[in-house]
Amino acid sequence: MSIFGVPLIGRYLSTQNRRRAVWALIVFAVVQEIVDYANRASFRELNLIQDLPLHLCNYGLVIAAVGLVSRNQFCFEVAYFTGTTAVMQALLTPNLDDLANLTEYVVYFIHHALIIQFAIWNLVVDRMLPERGAVARTILFIVLMMGPIAIVNWLTQANYMFICERPEVHNPLVLGAWPWYICSGLFIGWALMLVSAIPILWLRRKKAK
Repeated sequence: MSIFGVPLIGRYLSTQNRRRAVWALIVFAVVQEIVDYANRASFRELNLIQDLPLHLCNYGLVIAAVGLVSRNQFCFEVAYFTGTTAVMQALLTPNLDDLANLTEYVVYFIHHALIIQFAIWNLVVDRMLPERGAVARTILFIVLMMGPIAIVNWLTQANYMFICERPEVHNPLVLGAWPWYICSGLFIGWALMLVSAIPILWLRRKKAK
């Protein structure tokens, strides 16, 4: 509920209180990250294979936070289209076997929900709308990110962005073995982003009138 409730409340705040609310959300996001890493360190050693913030949802939160504070158009678009597709899928079909304790479970859902919440804030409070070509730019950004992250995976023997190995999730949208699930994932992601663009088209027409 807070994903949509907080932005709806923000819409009725004064300009000064909106800025205070934005920074409160940023502080909350930073704190939950600190709690996340402190919790990991409490039951195992932090390592390069598991703990670099290189999954889409990791750097997606940073992008969403930048969009929230600066109202950067590109960051907002990436946060909106990844948030309403990939991040939402992560919320709906999590691999709970990877979550070691209750703290990690709670932080997992908070982290992913914040990405969507920040994008919705830009949409509802700041009245921002994705521009033409936003879906293509988002897909291109994700594809370009795969290059350097693939190098990190090669150097550390990791699987960030699940480039090297299929994620162990019960998700009907993850199709095929390596590398075909990557190709199908990009295609399905593109299709879902087009669906997410439908309310944007409606809002753009409403704004034009």
